[in-house]
Amino acid sequence: MKIVLIIIVFLLMNAFLIIANNNFHLNNSDNLDQFISTYLSWFGRISENLTEITGDSIKLDWMP
Repeated sequence: MKIVLIIIVFLLMNAFLIIANNNFHLNNSDNLDQFISTYLSWFGRISENLTEITGDSIKLDWMP
């Protein structure tokens, strides 16, 4: 349960940072569309980075 809460807090904090850094006003539909696009592209980059890190760690020789 704690891990789920930590993930939700992490995602919300990043959503607030994206809103604040780009001066999005979410009551405007154009800004809402831009926010969703920006947030999903950020989330996509996070997924790509995690995939790359996982792939690189699998390739390492872990035997002593």
